[in-house]
Amino acid sequence: MSVTARKLKSGKTVYDARVFMGYTVDGKPDRRSVTCRTKRAAEIEEAKLLAEKDAMRNRSGRMPLASYIERRYWPVASKRLAATSKDTYEKELRLRIVPYLGKMDLRDIDRNAIQRMVDGIATESVARKCVGVLKTILNEAKGDGLVMSNPAEATFAMPRKGGKRDNGLVLTTFDQIYGLLDIVSERGSDSVQRIANTGLLQGLRPEERYALDWEDIDPWNGTIDVNSAYVAATPKHGGNQSKAPKTENGRRTLPMHPRFAEWLAEQKRGDGPFITGADGGRISPSTAQKRWARFLRENPDAPKVTIENMRHSFATSYLHAGGNVEDLSLMLGHSDINTTYKKYVRPNVGDLRRGMMAVSGL
Repeated sequence: MSVTARKLKSGKTVYDARVFMGYTVDGKPDRRSVTCRTKRAAEIEEAKLLAEKDAMRNRSGRMPLASYIERRYWPVASKRLAATSKDTYEKELRLRIVPYLGKMDLRDIDRNAIQRMVDGIATESVARKCVGVLKTILNEAKGDGLVMSNPAEATFAMPRKGGKRDNGLVLTTFDQIYGLLDIVSERGSDSVQRIANTGLLQGLRPEERYALDWEDIDPWNGTIDVNSAYVAATPKHGGNQSKAPKTENGRRTLPMHPRFAEWLAEQKRGDGPFITGADGGRISPSTAQKRWARFLRENPDAPKVTIENMRHSFATSYLHAGGNVEDLSLMLGHSDINTTYKKYVRPNVGDLRRGMMAVSGL
């Protein structure tokens, strides 16, 4: 917004009052200009335009949220988001944000409107994810000049916490892990053995196991390099793909567990992906899950440890064997040691009882 002087060909001076009003409903910049004979008159016209702009901040129909997402936000965001993030954003937009807020003008969306959306969501974790996506979108709208502030940055009364996802059984000692691996070695396919050994003995995340290549494994130095993750994404966004590890500490070099080194020595060295699918290429996350689930169905005497809880089992067994929690945190690739304590160490009552007996000297 400004008042500027301008000379006409006749030599007369006129004054232009210019104000950026925002954007039209089709996403085009809405700039207004009024030409006056005097500077005073131009300042009055500028004040009128500013008053009109302020009034329109609460007027519906200027730019509905759904229109903004479709015409301005998503065409840009979809190019920079990772495939897995696109899936998450599209789900939140389709199931919650657009149904609740899509018809509202951007300037009408306030804390109360967002709270009503949150009230319709069943659990806290889903609500926080939904609000997080909305906050990102409204920050873009703020940068575009469509809104003056971002109401999604406020604090909201969240719904109840959902029950913690239970990934199933967690093995708490290496003796239990070795027992399962004996069954896997005797009855499991190559891919099942590799899924189990890299999870139970090295504590790799599932996506880190799927991304592992033979060249990442150095049997001579007894190390494994973790450089990337292979994650699931819908075919719409290009299908499964490699990306950087989950955390900044995700890239790491691990020492081989002695039993892993022994098992590896019996394997025929290959090249390319360490765990392969039916076509010999990198195994997909869904195929890995299906193969492990089938192995458990066909071997009812095997402990029902999920692919995810292999990592939990390694972490808990490592500490119960006397390992250092700081070292464990580094091996797991955590950026915060508290994550190691809170999420990956799950002793049961039996383990606590054994610890009590040990310190009592009985």
